[in-house]
Amino acid sequence: MAVPYKYQAKEVLNKVLNSAETALQVDIVSGAEYAEDSAHTSADTGNFVLGVRNDTLAALGGADGDYVPFQMNASGALYVEISSGGSSDAVHVDDAAFTLGTHKGMMMMGFAGTQSVNANDAGAIAMETDGSIHIHDGGNTITVDGTVTANLSATDNAVLDAMVVDLAAMEVLLTAANVDHAANEVLLTGIDADTNAIKVDMAAIEVLLTAANVDHAANEVLLTGIDADTDAIKTDMAAIEVLLTAANVDHAANEALLTTIDSDTNDTKNALNNMLYGTALAVTAVHGGSDHALGATYEAFHIGVGGDISLDCATSGTNIVFKNLASGQMLPVRATVVNATNTTATNIVALKA
Repeated sequence: MAVPYKYQAKEVLNKVLNSAETALQVDIVSGAEYAEDSAHTSADTGNFVLGVRNDTLAALGGADGDYVPFQMNASGALYVEISSGGSSDAVHVDDAAFTLGTHKGMMMMGFAGTQSVNANDAGAIAMETDGSIHIHDGGNTITVDGTVTANLSATDNAVLDAMVVDLAAMEVLLTAANVDHAANEVLLTGIDADTNAIKVDMAAIEVLLTAANVDHAANEVLLTGIDADTDAIKTDMAAIEVLLTAANVDHAANEALLTTIDSDTNDTKNALNNMLYGTALAVTAVHGGSDHALGATYEAFHIGVGGDISLDCATSGTNIVFKNLASGQMLPVRATVVNATNTTATNIVALKA
C-alpha cells in the first residue's frame, strides 16, 4: 500500500519533492516577490488571488466549517463582516457611551514619531504623543484645541485691521440705513394709501369719461348744426359787407351833405339869434319933426302904424326910405338914425340884442 502523503511513480508532474518526500517543492518565480516599502511599477507581476463576484452577498458554503471562496462586488471590492457579540463587541451605536481601555472596535492607527514615506507609498497617520492628529500645511503648524491660532504676516494684520475699521463704518451705515428704512416704510405706507385713493379717483374719472363720451356724441351732432348755421351766417355777413360798402359810399355823400346842412344850420342859428332882441327904443322922429339919432346900431324896427320910414344904415346909405310898411311888420335893417323927413309911419320901436 502506498504511503498516502507520498507521490506515486506515475505522477510524473510531481517528481520535484523535498528530501523527505512529504510536500511539493515549488520555486517562486522571479518578479512575484517585493521588498517592504518598495514602489509600485506598472506591469509588475505576482500571484493572483481570485474571488467570486456576488452583487448580493449570500452564503456559498454548504455548512459551518466548509471552505468557501472570497466574495466581492462588481467593482472587485472584498466583502468584510465586522465581528460582534459579548464584551468584545466591535460595533457601537451612534452616540452610545464608550469606555477607553474597555470597549473594542476597528481602530484607525497613527504613528507618533518621524517617518519617511516616498511618493505612492502607504504610510501611517502622523499624530502627537497625546493622540492628536498632526496636520501639516506646507510650512505653518495649526494647533486645534478649542482655539485657532494663526501666525499672520504684518501685511495680513494690516489688512485685517483695515477690515475691522471698514466693518465698524459699515455697522454705522447699516444703523443709519435701518433708520432710513423705517422712515421709508412709513413713507411707503402713505404712498400706498395715496395710490389706493388714486385708484378710486381713476375709477370715478373713468365713469365720468364714459358719460362724457355720450355727451361728446351729442355735442358732435350739435356742432354739426352749428357749423351749418355758421356757414349761413358767413353768407349773410358777405351780403351785409356788400351792403355796408354801398352804405359807406352813401355815408360819404351824406357826410358832405350834413356838413353843408351844419353850416346852413349855424347860419340859421346866428340869424335867429340876431332876431332875438334884448334892447328896445321908442322912435320919436316923424315927418315934419326932428331926426332921431339912436346912439347905437339897432338891428330891426317894429312898425306900429304902417307907412314909410327913412333910415341912415349902419354901414352905408343915408336917408334911405322904406315905403308902404304894414302895421305890425318887422323891418330887419341895421341903422343908426331915423330921419324925420319922409317918415310917415308912427309908433316905431328900434330893437337890438
